[in-house]
Amino acid sequence: MRSYTRRIARKLLTRIRSIRYRNSPEKIVALGYDKVAGNYGTWTLRHERADRQKYTDLLLKHLTAGSSLLELGCGPGDPTTRLLSGHYNVTANDISASCLDLARKNAPNAKFVLGDMTELEFPQSSFDGVVAYYAFHHIPRERYAPLMNRISGWLRPGGYFMAAFYPYDVAEVVTENWHGAPMYWSSFDGDQTLGLIKAAGLEIAEQSRESAIEDGKETTFLWVIARKS
Repeated sequence: MRSYTRRIARKLLTRIRSIRYRNSPEKIVALGYDKVAGNYGTWTLRHERADRQKYTDLLLKHLTAGSSLLELGCGPGDPTTRLLSGHYNVTANDISASCLDLARKNAPNAKFVLGDMTELEFPQSSFDGVVAYYAFHHIPRERYAPLMNRISGWLRPGGYFMAAFYPYDVAEVVTENWHGAPMYWSSFDGDQTLGLIKAAGLEIAEQSRESAIEDGKETTFLWVIARKS
């Protein structure tokens, strides 16, 4: 009986937090990833993502080894941050302190910055590359354009931006149970996303829609590599 009561209490607390922070999506994302960081990292490693491998290989082709690279939304740091830090001088960011604790262990050669990616400040022309693996759909889509403009400013001339986007028109959704925690989602359709990238002064070098199977379900992302001219 006590176990049942505790489960009900946890579910109620989760729902209260979801409602409380509905107008603060960054808090939903931070709290969610703080709660699921370890399980999410394990889940990620269980899935072979041909899309991630394909575009990582393209990035390695375009961006010279030893370049300065910013990763937005690095999560637990495995496998992506770990792999990238073997090729580049990586600064990795995440909104979740628990994710960064794991990422520091998984990618000890990288530098880490805790915070909301839409509020980061770096000097102009700080990086040769900026990447975001499966991260943009956790920020409100009205913040996409300002962030794209910041990214363009952070890039040096000839630098590359690479990211995976949800290609769906979603104003905002809060799911109550994503890997055991509430989570926030928001995105534009593919054409609008490509338009924002171009409007920020970046030229599309590679783009495609790539699908993969996660827990028996197909998921599709719009992958983009763009260059600052």
